[in-house]
Amino acid sequence: MSGQDVSGQVCAEPVREDESVWLDFLWLELTNRCNLQCVHCYTDSHPQSGHRDLLSKDHYDKVMTDAYALGCRKVQLIGGEPQLSPHFGHLLARAEEIGYEFVEVFSNLTHLADETVDFAAEHDVAFATSVYSHDPAVHDRVTKVRSSHERTVRNLRRLLERGVTVRAAVIAIDQGQEEIGRTKDFLNGMGVDSVRVGDIREFGRAQDVMSQDAQLSGLCGHCWRGRLCVSPDGTAYACVMAREWPVGNVLEEDLAQILRGGPLDRMRQTIREEVWVPRAQAHAERSKTCAPSKPGEPGPYCAPDLGPCGPGDCPQGGDPTPACVPDGCPQSCEPDTCPQSCEPNPFCGPDVEK
Repeated sequence: MSGQDVSGQVCAEPVREDESVWLDFLWLELTNRCNLQCVHCYTDSHPQSGHRDLLSKDHYDKVMTDAYALGCRKVQLIGGEPQLSPHFGHLLARAEEIGYEFVEVFSNLTHLADETVDFAAEHDVAFATSVYSHDPAVHDRVTKVRSSHERTVRNLRRLLERGVTVRAAVIAIDQGQEEIGRTKDFLNGMGVDSVRVGDIREFGRAQDVMSQDAQLSGLCGHCWRGRLCVSPDGTAYACVMAREWPVGNVLEEDLAQILRGGPLDRMRQTIREEVWVPRAQAHAERSKTCAPSKPGEPGPYCAPDLGPCGPGDCPQGGDPTPACVPDGCPQSCEPDTCPQSCEPNPFCGPDVEK
């Protein structure tokens, strides 16, 4: 399948043997429990929320094995706080044993075992985290846990010292642009090359912060292309943030059935038509140079996606968001194609003008 952009460029889509099963990236939530209580948490996680953890070690193992057999090569272990899961060490090792080409842990990094650092360094496991401010008081106010900033920063340094790939998201809640800039500089100065900034989205506890109910428009839109999240109770979602719109449950049906099922197909189509295409068309009307809409502020479709969005739209290498790549691919790619290793430009995707 291919699509045409507004200038007539044709972007090649990845070739898949079975178009009915599209899974490029898997979010695997290992627990709902978290030692922090961030004010904007989209899963509403907290220290007592582990009662929703229903999947066993064997369940998770099967999901990862099935996903790999269906062509998935990228997995992110997430939570809650994934390191609080009793299965974390086993599943991290299993992801490597199964053969995943990209394995990432999204963690608050307030805890980090020596053996986890060793494994990540030896097996090229990436890490991602959120840092809300360079100021410990501001960060701790978001997490509601004293000294969380100190511990996260300390463990970030431990990973970086061992050469582990780390990316960070700075979630703009009530910080000003100057403070966000200082936080980015703080992280870059530590050696974190990939630092992304963006706003909170109206999911989970963030609905209270924003005084707004969850809406499909709050999604970034990229999740219509081959993503899937499996939560600790087995529920599957098209996007890690799409908690309002479940598409199946791995305790009730196989992963392949969910991927071939109508609910996921309809959800992906809805996200594509109601979120991704409108944003792509809006961006096509804007300057392809991603010029700021206001001095010192990124335009709405130029700001990088953040949070737990997985490597397809938040590459671990620090590449810009697809909407910010005028040719549809990083500069190292040919401008008239979007090979599988690159994310297509939004106005270069399949059937945009449908």
